[in-house]
Amino acid sequence: MTSPPAKLSKAIQRELKVTHTSSVVVTAVKTITVAEAAFFERLGLRAENGVITSGEPAPPPRSCGLYARRNLDGWQVKRKDLPKADREVSSWAPNWHNSGHHLVSWTMQAYPVEYYPAKMLSVSSTVLETLVDGAIVRFRVDQPLNRNHADFAQDLNFNLRLLRECAGDAHVYDSDLSDDEYACIQTVHWEMLPRGAAERVMARLASSTATDAKRLKVASERLYVLDRLDHDGFLVGTGRFARYFGVRFGRDLVALENLEHGNALYVFEEDWESLTQLSRTELIKRRDPGVHRVPHLPGWQSIIRKLVRDSPQRR
Repeated sequence: MTSPPAKLSKAIQRELKVTHTSSVVVTAVKTITVAEAAFFERLGLRAENGVITSGEPAPPPRSCGLYARRNLDGWQVKRKDLPKADREVSSWAPNWHNSGHHLVSWTMQAYPVEYYPAKMLSVSSTVLETLVDGAIVRFRVDQPLNRNHADFAQDLNFNLRLLRECAGDAHVYDSDLSDDEYACIQTVHWEMLPRGAAERVMARLASSTATDAKRLKVASERLYVLDRLDHDGFLVGTGRFARYFGVRFGRDLVALENLEHGNALYVFEEDWESLTQLSRTELIKRRDPGVHRVPHLPGWQSIIRKLVRDSPQRR
């Protein structure tokens, strides 16, 4: 019995166009807070002492939903796109006077049924980066799919639905991506707030990160220094950058701070949205003249004021 051709959504077709290899995998990269980790225990995540860890790959439990059950048990599909055919049906019927049962068979018109065996696909979870109050985690269906295979579209749709059901998201990536490359996938969103919104910035920092009073006090002091500059508005990060805040000067010049006490302030003179995707180690290695790292040593307030004043973006 030939299965009907599977169709891929336009969104998935666009994702396939930007892949480069013949083999792809279904993956989701998400920022998970410590509070949310319990929901993902079914995918092997654990939160102990405020740190999220991952376990061994395993098939998702049936409790995840329909596709998790199909993955473990198999399923059948009534082919209503095909004409009905004769089917013999049998059942046991009681004999007269309760003397036992006998088998009764009859023929009826019914649609053909297609049976699919259990796939037993495993889903792995990997902590890509530990955050202040959570982690960036990669969830992946551990089945590389060859786009030249006859059942590629059908298998891809199943894997996408399985991961969306379990992790809440699913996308298509090259099967040979490294963990470092996955770590850079997480989209960074920045909320723009106007001048005079310093209290709103602090409220966002306090509500979106599991931080203590000491860190918030440090953040308030640093925000006060930035707010005294002639800036055009505030920036507050979300997701993996939920602990970042700063100010912008025009479109390209940005000064970013971090809730962590020991971290330096960064000034980006261009392409800041792309550069903030990089880790601190990568930023230091780049030695980019448009990126300035200002450690919080005595006199750092004067340094940041001079950098902003002398930047070509302010001239």
